[in-house]
Amino acid sequence: MDKKQKKSRWPVAVWVLVVLMAVLNYSLLYAQRHLYPDSFVSEFVWRAAALTFAVVGALIISRDRRHLIGWLLMVTPIMITVATVLSQFMEPRLAEASELDIPLFLYVWFNNWSWWLLIGPILLIFYLFPTGKLLSKGWRWGVRLVFIAFGLFLFLLTFAAAAEVGSSGRIMANPIGFLPNDLVELLVAVMAFFLVSGALGSLISVFARYRKSQAVERAQMRWLFIACALFVINYAVGFIIDDYSFTAFGNAAFMLTVFAIPLSIGIAILRYRLWDVDVVINRSLVYGVLTTLLAALFAGTAAVLSQIAKAAFGEEMQQAAAAVAAIVVASLFTPIRTRVEGAINRRLFPENVDLSQGLVELNANLWNWLSLPRILDSTLEHLEAIYGHEQSAIYLRRSAGEYVAVAARGVSPADLPAYQTSPAEQDQLAHKKGILSDEAAPFVLTTPIYLARRKGPELIGVLRLGKRKQGRGFTGGDVKTLTSFGAKLGEPIYALGQKSK
Repeated sequence: MDKKQKKSRWPVAVWVLVVLMAVLNYSLLYAQRHLYPDSFVSEFVWRAAALTFAVVGALIISRDRRHLIGWLLMVTPIMITVATVLSQFMEPRLAEASELDIPLFLYVWFNNWSWWLLIGPILLIFYLFPTGKLLSKGWRWGVRLVFIAFGLFLFLLTFAAAAEVGSSGRIMANPIGFLPNDLVELLVAVMAFFLVSGALGSLISVFARYRKSQAVERAQMRWLFIACALFVINYAVGFIIDDYSFTAFGNAAFMLTVFAIPLSIGIAILRYRLWDVDVVINRSLVYGVLTTLLAALFAGTAAVLSQIAKAAFGEEMQQAAAAVAAIVVASLFTPIRTRVEGAINRRLFPENVDLSQGLVELNANLWNWLSLPRILDSTLEHLEAIYGHEQSAIYLRRSAGEYVAVAARGVSPADLPAYQTSPAEQDQLAHKKGILSDEAAPFVLTTPIYLARRKGPELIGVLRLGKRKQGRGFTGGDVKTLTSFGAKLGEPIYALGQKSK
């Protein structure tokens, strides 16, 4: 059997493992539902989060079986599955036992350190993200710190004189333990030092890599930053608000942050809609600022109206002030959102502004004074100023499925062959959809230029853009914006084309 045949079996084996873990987790969870009378839903969701790690890991391994991050993502769901299987057989014995024999001790021992299989892989992923390799050999010291902390923790759990049994906190004698309590406390402090040092090293590694990275790698790391930011914000809220983590909302928010970690890693490494990270950041900024403004407006309006109502009608009318303030805020929601979104887009995301703004050549009143080549060249120059791509071209339809370059920047139109579309590509363009392809050269994005008709758009050409400078890609929002722009560009092209005939 050759190497190619052996390699082709890896994706199948990994996905079989994922399916097996899903079946074992949920079948045994249902069998053990009596152990979780008040938290069955939480346990169900927690296992779904773990399986999300497994699915993302399997997708990464299917693409590259040597990518360490894919294997690290598989560690946590494997740990949870093993713990679930062991609990089916060992929990009944443990509940009746008055002392620990060797099998029960091994079960308790595994449960007491298995949480490391969640924390440890995440710390290692920080060192390796997104390439699966360390930034340099010098960062091996950080990985060593994590493993030293883990080794000390295992040593303590193995040979401490007492063992903690289950979540109840019951203490039982360790049949192979000999470490005195004073030494255990000292080793715990040493272990904590190595763990904190390794965790700080992983964070420093992330920011050091970000500073040295180029556009693609920076976009990948921004996805990880979003997931980490959600986790930190949720943790900070729990630290400020008492019992927040025990509320239904707090528990749901925590699970959301757990789901965000593998999903962000998967998007970044698989590069599926990678550049939509800018859209996520844009929406976060817009609605973060909007929420703050509306909350301040509501509080201020309610306070002023409350005092007015109290002075004019008495204390019984104060409660109505809050309702009036809510109506005022609701009526101002749309205009405030429009202004906030426009201000943020103008300063941080200029490509999200209407592309026709500032392009006076598209004004119908000027068509009699401008030639078609002038409009096409001005359009490409205008788009290049916004998106910063390396090459661009406008193709006009010559026959069904065939387009010819009539204007270009960064490359001569004469050097561009005719663009032949496949039936699938032609169907996408006819439905006003853009075509993204990292393999195309020199263009990676094709969007339709069309006329709006009652029976559907009439294709008259295509707009093709090359890679953006510094390797940055096009988001789904960019594709939609450029597709809408194609309708505005199609009108003067059609009008002047008819005029020239």
